Amino acid sequence: MIIDSHPVLSCEAAKELEAAFFSQGTTSEGAMMYRAGRAVAAAIEDDFEEISGFPANGKAVFLAGKGHNAGDALICANTLLDRHPDLEVLVLLGFPPDEFRQNVVPPFELLKARSEVRFVSAEDDLQEVLGDFAGDRCIDLCVDGIFGMQCKPPLRGIPLQMITAINRFGSIRFRAAIDLPSGIGTQSDENAFAADFTYATGIMKTPVIEEQFISKVGRLRYLDLGFFGNEKNAEQPVQVLRASGLWQLASLRKPNTHKRTFGHLLVLAGSRSMPGACLMATTAAISSGCGLVTVGTVNSVTNAGTINLPEAMWTAAPGKDDHLDPQILEELAPRMHDFAAILIGPGLGQTDAVRELIREIVQTIDKPIIVDASGLIPELRQFLKSRPKHFPPVVLTPHMGEWKRIGGADFDDSGSSALTTFCSEHRCIVALKGARTKIADDSRIYLSPFGGPVLARGGTGDLLAGMIGSMVAQDPANPISQTILATIWHGRAADCMARSRGDWAVRTTEMVNYLPEALGFKV
Repeated sequence: MIIDSHPVLSCEAAKELEAAFFSQGTTSEGAMMYRAGRAVAAAIEDDFEEISGFPANGKAVFLAGKGHNAGDALICANTLLDRHPDLEVLVLLGFPPDEFRQNVVPPFELLKARSEVRFVSAEDDLQEVLGDFAGDRCIDLCVDGIFGMQCKPPLRGIPLQMITAINRFGSIRFRAAIDLPSGIGTQSDENAFAADFTYATGIMKTPVIEEQFISKVGRLRYLDLGFFGNEKNAEQPVQVLRASGLWQLASLRKPNTHKRTFGHLLVLAGSRSMPGACLMATTAAISSGCGLVTVGTVNSVTNAGTINLPEAMWTAAPGKDDHLDPQILEELAPRMHDFAAILIGPGLGQTDAVRELIREIVQTIDKPIIVDASGLIPELRQFLKSRPKHFPPVVLTPHMGEWKRIGGADFDDSGSSALTTFCSEHRCIVALKGARTKIADDSRIYLSPFGGPVLARGGTGDLLAGMIGSMVAQDPANPISQTILATIWHGRAADCMARSRGDWAVRTTEMVNYLPEALGFKV
């Protein structure tokens, strides 16, 4: 499987790459600016689907500086007006037009010629201006195009007034930043623009992925404008994942295949008190392409599973109805050679017997193993170090609380070096779930910009664990690429569900229904 990603670069490295790119003369800065502005407009329309779609007669505010970020914003405004002629637009100028860079003048003149557009000097009372513009409704959209990576804090003068007024104005439904929020960069300002979405145009820059800025950056979208071509700087230690990698899962399967061609996953999960985690992980596994799924669990979960998920094969440890223990391995021993991968953890609970089961799986079974949820215990670090070196790597799928639990009370570093060092020392792969899920091996971090607050509900991690298990079982020789594909697919399905149903009135298990749509199929 191919990992489709582009590098995340520092602002300095991004400037150098852009300079080298434009020096080739194949694309001008002006042409790239138009590409960026139109891409941002399309992405905003897509993301507006999470809040019932872009309003045909809405109100939008655009903040413009004097450089190419201002050009991007003004082109975005022109593009949205072309598509939504009844849109009312207010433009706040951070600098006089005679200070605009040359490429910014044409989109400014085009926008100025439109009757539905109003330009305002920041010398006015901006809170009053915004209130008058919103009227008895609200402002639907605000787009920040004041500064890009050229910003040098501290913010001051009119740009600071504009950002302060917008950040304080509560009645804005959707706040978007182009490339980076104004005030965030190599050096950053605490008064920076606070975005709901940041659209990284062409090159994703390091400041937008830093956890300390998440309240300013909001959710990330990467808009590929063609800077990398066939040369993707794969050696860079941090990469952003692209949805286009999912084409591999929307391709024809070979005709001379059968169910064992696509892997056999063993799921060890569930307890009397937490049956749902097992059922959700199994649902995701059987819905994401795996040829065969066997579940080892306790009697009560088996009874529910055989009724609700007959596609899986269910095995219970004799007499066990509270928590699973190593006796389940005796039941499964005659078939252990059949399994391509093992998922352990969802809903197991934490008992001495569970810990012993995890130890035995990790230390003695020569197969790719995915450890999730209850399996992510402090002792796991020692189990991993005792795993024979010729065994395949183990995939861990913690959220931040479980990541700290694995490492101890003071283990709260989720930066790139901490993740790759951990993976190197413990011969594992980590999928650290969060607002920006990171997949790490011993040398590289892959950032997934997919998914969002719709995933902030119980059970979504169980679905991801089931999908990772399914994908690894289908290609056990490539656990890192399979973990990445599963994570992208899971995040894209979450985006599709949110755009169809919103973030509020959905159930976790409904996300499985959006797996086909995430691959481009109509549902």
